[in-house]
Amino acid sequence: MLIRMPELEAPRITKWPFLAADALLVALGGFLILTATWPLSQWVILGVVACFVVGCLIGIIPFVREHTAAVKLWEQANLAAAAQQLSQVYGVATQIQQATAQWQTIQENATKAATSSTAAVEKVTAEARAFTEFLGRANDQEKAALKLELDKLRRGGTEHVHVMVHMLDHIHALYQAARRSGVPEVVTQLTQFRNACLDAARRVGLMSYEAQPGDEFDPQAHQAPNGKTPPLGTRIEGTVACGYTYQGQPVRRILVAVPQKESPLEAAPSTLESALELPLDDSAPATGPRAPTSA
Repeated sequence: MLIRMPELEAPRITKWPFLAADALLVALGGFLILTATWPLSQWVILGVVACFVVGCLIGIIPFVREHTAAVKLWEQANLAAAAQQLSQVYGVATQIQQATAQWQTIQENATKAATSSTAAVEKVTAEARAFTEFLGRANDQEKAALKLELDKLRRGGTEHVHVMVHMLDHIHALYQAARRSGVPEVVTQLTQFRNACLDAARRVGLMSYEAQPGDEFDPQAHQAPNGKTPPLGTRIEGTVACGYTYQGQPVRRILVAVPQKESPLEAAPSTLESALELPLDDSAPATGPRAPTSA
């Protein structure tokens, strides 16, 4: 007998904060276009594109979450129905055991009846064994499916962190370029934009750290763009790319600029490129220097 489960509805997500954030970022991009000097510079175009892209992503978040919640609710409802059906199967197994006991009682009273009841018991036992094996195979398949989904979730979470770190590296490079430009309005706007992005990343557990110029190079918390460890006592010139931890686990050490033999103008492009293409380091420590500064 099929059991109909009550139709449940996933809780609705309040969409207006996401839509408001989307509209705010789009308005910010429009404000950058209206207030920028024409022709638009590369940084202004990058800022506008970033505002529009982030706004679009924020706008679709509530709809993606509602869909995910609906899918999970549907899966839970199906699992509950299967559990109730399995409870009925256990009831059938109990009835089979009772029938077996009755056949054993009849066997004591008559030889012919005992022979018939023995055959029936063997048949029921074989069916029960086959059913048990079927349940075992179904259980193994369910475990394999759950393990596969868990692996997918883990890979998805890792890729999610990789994408966020890569985006924050680009935002940090854009922020450093704005500071070097010396335009106060651009610096202020990109500082606010960067702080908003870091705050959004912090809400999901991704923390960033920077090194202060003049600090002593610490191999456990810092790394150089060329991948080599500078001599002991080397002082840091500045932060090229932030270090990150995700939910307390280390993601990457802080990429810092250290004194080089070549001139700073020649070393700057390669340093920036190394910061943006640096792979995530799972073996890095979970904290920055002894007193890391959160970005």
